[in-house]
Amino acid sequence: MSKKRAYGLIIFTLILALLIPAAIHFLPNKGTTQTISLTAKRYGYSPARIVVNKGDTVVLKPTSEDVTHGFFLDGYPVEFIIKQKGINYLKYTWEDDDGKLQTDWDKVSEIEFVADKEGKFIFRCTQTCGNLHPFMTGELIVKPNTPYYFLVSLSCWLTLAFLILFRIQPAPRFTGFKRINLLDRFSWLKWLVKRRSFQFLVIFPNFAVFYLFILSSLWGTPVGNRNIAIIFVWIAWWFVLKAVFVPLGARTWCLICPLPAPAEWLSRKSLTAVKYIRKPFKGLHHRFVGLQKDWPERMRNIWLQNFIFLTLISFGIILITRSIATAIVFLSILMATFIFALIYRRRVFCLYLCPVGGSLGTYAMASMTEVRVKDRDICKNHKEKTCVAGGKNGWGCPWVQYQGKMDRNNYCGFCTECIKSCPKDNVGIFVRPFGSDRTFAGYDEMFNAFILLVVAFSFSVTMLGPWGTIREAANITESGQLWPFILYLISIWGTALVVAPGLFAIAAKGAIKLAGGDIDFKTFMLKISYIVVPIGISAWISFSIAPLMTNYGYILNVLSDPLGFGWDIFGTSNYPFHPLIPEWIPLLQGGILLIGLYLGVSRGYLAIRDFVKDPRQRAMAMIPPSLFVLLVVNVFLRLFLG
Repeated sequence: MSKKRAYGLIIFTLILALLIPAAIHFLPNKGTTQTISLTAKRYGYSPARIVVNKGDTVVLKPTSEDVTHGFFLDGYPVEFIIKQKGINYLKYTWEDDDGKLQTDWDKVSEIEFVADKEGKFIFRCTQTCGNLHPFMTGELIVKPNTPYYFLVSLSCWLTLAFLILFRIQPAPRFTGFKRINLLDRFSWLKWLVKRRSFQFLVIFPNFAVFYLFILSSLWGTPVGNRNIAIIFVWIAWWFVLKAVFVPLGARTWCLICPLPAPAEWLSRKSLTAVKYIRKPFKGLHHRFVGLQKDWPERMRNIWLQNFIFLTLISFGIILITRSIATAIVFLSILMATFIFALIYRRRVFCLYLCPVGGSLGTYAMASMTEVRVKDRDICKNHKEKTCVAGGKNGWGCPWVQYQGKMDRNNYCGFCTECIKSCPKDNVGIFVRPFGSDRTFAGYDEMFNAFILLVVAFSFSVTMLGPWGTIREAANITESGQLWPFILYLISIWGTALVVAPGLFAIAAKGAIKLAGGDIDFKTFMLKISYIVVPIGISAWISFSIAPLMTNYGYILNVLSDPLGFGWDIFGTSNYPFHPLIPEWIPLLQGGILLIGLYLGVSRGYLAIRDFVKDPRQRAMAMIPPSLFVLLVVNVFLRLFLG
């Protein structure tokens, strides 16, 4: 295919991708009246999904089976309180004599409105009804659901366009910009990073805040949406971690993480100063408190992190809604860091056991920041290797990495010790194109990527979906239903460890056949499976943005009343529930997923570029994995918009 014909085909299919959903949008539709009996109970509505046509008049007859619930419909001026026996209070506004809007409530038995906006709209409970209250939702689908069809159509076109480009551009121009060393560009940053006090100063504020959260978890209110630990850790921090820290700063969270810091200070017997010894002990110019053992070589992988992470996630909905569960996890991690610091040298807990560390390492591969040497030849000729063995100005790398050979972000904790310890000034902090590290070192890392993708989906289903039955199954401490909980666990573990990687392995086998068959399966699998990393990051951001935009008001509440004791420090403890442009949330989620699809397919192609040399074979090899991630993205699109 010539370039001219290829570009013509791409443009033609784009026009089709836009016209088909537009045609669906303009199909004739006759409005009718739909009367729906709506039942609310912890933690869901029945029916959970209401499907109507644009122009229909919707008449709701709500009632509650247990406690008082609320109903707030995104994108529509419909809000009411649901009581038992069909008693409801409809919110309405009116203008007083001074022109100010006032709010009042009418006692009604039914609520009527016209579904004049198409798409998917979430209705949410506004009355605190229990631990899972923030996740009590339902869905109104107003057909034709044009936004959903547009995004599905664009996802198919984007994948097709890439597969066409791969045939005509052996070296595509989406590799990005040249690396930039921030320490060379900004002298003040270099001065700051080289200070011995730098890491302590960035950790300490975080240290104070996080341990306040632990106190709040132990002695504050047990109501999750009124406890500062729950709101800040699992809504604000989780979003910032996935949407900011990892994509832009790799493992910079490890630089400021307060949980392992006390154990590290104890093992070093120092807050900032370097304890240097001239004669190295076990290869390091430092001695630490404790047994100073090295982590077993056979366990230098992230399999333990994978299983610990899956175990925590199995109780995820309990963890993020019960403050005492959050406290137990934090205190357990804190205790474990002390134990391992007294047995092993350096940050072995962070490297091989921390449940968050594995995900940070995997997604840090795609990050736009890296700590690397400027010139590897300088490292080869430098016999002392102070970046890894330690020197007078810096500790030996706590993450057991040698900068002279390091070419991935996975195990770099961005502690900046190598920058301080290098006497040649040969280490910098670089900004680079997204998705620059594109090879998994082993199956442990590859499985971590699939685990993260599946968990993003399971969280989205459980916490953002309308299915109260699934929430009830996951919420075993309140429901007491063992077998539904076991089935819930089997579905998560089975999909993460068997179904998702198994389906991708089939796609990889097909890719090898299309490429000619003369390719080592393991090597190809570890390279091409990188395609799911950008998809996973976009899925996590899409998941995290919804609770943040919906529940940001709770952040304002707990700032004024951090322990839930009825305080009002900043006058915001009674800030009303008012989601931030909630009708835009599904569109934002869909747009983020399309960006993930673009980055996934393009970076997957780059991952095998140096491995599959022939351009035609490389283009053919991309077809099955591209179709796999297209399917994954459309599963998420269906969940968020369909």
